[in-house]
Amino acid sequence: MNLGASFMINLMTLTAEIGGVALALQLVSSVSYLLWVPFAALAVWLVIWRVKFSVMENVAGLVGLCLIGFAVALFLLNPDWSELGRQAVPGASTGTEKVSTYWFYAVALFGAAMTPYEVFFFSSGAVEEGWTVKDLARSRANVLVGFPLGGLLSLAIAGCAAVVLLPQFISVTALSQVMLPVAMAGGKVLLALIIVGIVAATAGAALETTLSAGYTIAQFLGWPWGKFRPPAQAARFHLLMIICLIVGIGTLMTGVDPIQVTEISVVFSAVALPLTYLPILIVANDPEYMGEHVNGQALNGTALIYLVIILAAALAAIPLLIITGAGR
Repeated sequence: MNLGASFMINLMTLTAEIGGVALALQLVSSVSYLLWVPFAALAVWLVIWRVKFSVMENVAGLVGLCLIGFAVALFLLNPDWSELGRQAVPGASTGTEKVSTYWFYAVALFGAAMTPYEVFFFSSGAVEEGWTVKDLARSRANVLVGFPLGGLLSLAIAGCAAVVLLPQFISVTALSQVMLPVAMAGGKVLLALIIVGIVAATAGAALETTLSAGYTIAQFLGWPWGKFRPPAQAARFHLLMIICLIVGIGTLMTGVDPIQVTEISVVFSAVALPLTYLPILIVANDPEYMGEHVNGQALNGTALIYLVIILAAALAAIPLLIITGAGR
């Protein structure tokens, strides 16, 4: 059940990320994103096939930092910071949304921050790159810096929309609308920078989810796996990734909204969180496996609190999806 649920959620996430790349390219070219979908998927496969793992991961991550442009845009808009802060306080909404709608997005954001593919990608990536104990510090730094930075950028995006779009009663339903405050604040240069960041971030996630699809099935079935192995030495692993990309293309070509696929995938990610979190917690308490790095009492106490939060989010996700109509 764990494998099947995680694989299907990963496949939905992969589809959403390919769609995200295509939507970003549509902003640049004014060509329908549907025409970009096959090219986006082909680019993902070519990178996986030809680019080294470390280069692939580092380039996508560094270029994705262009999204800091959203924070720059927010400062350039020179908002009333006290009013912006007031709007962020629960109960201060000027809209007609119900409380359940805000809870839905809270759960969705929670699921987006901890999607199942991250477990498979980073654990397998550690093997791909030959991590040792010396790499733990870098890994912790990535988490302690990367997650808060992602949260701040999310707030910056919401802040830009609140400053420019909310007073005009514009409800954001498309990626192009998210770009309007950026263009107003920083013009074409900042707009181009952020579009590059969006392409890098979504393409990087597409690469990770594609590899995760191969990792999950190949490792479970005992097939040869790994990006470091050429297709001839791990044919089934590489073939599975190609099949998943084709499925993603086929799904998007039906005309389904990539943003809606994203919303559904992150909700189901929240549902599946206990299935990935609990096994990790069990392994983290295994002294034979972890050695001197086994969890202590304080860390386990924090982990159990987090487990309760994860279970609450998992149980609430589907009812909130139904009650709110996916936040509509």
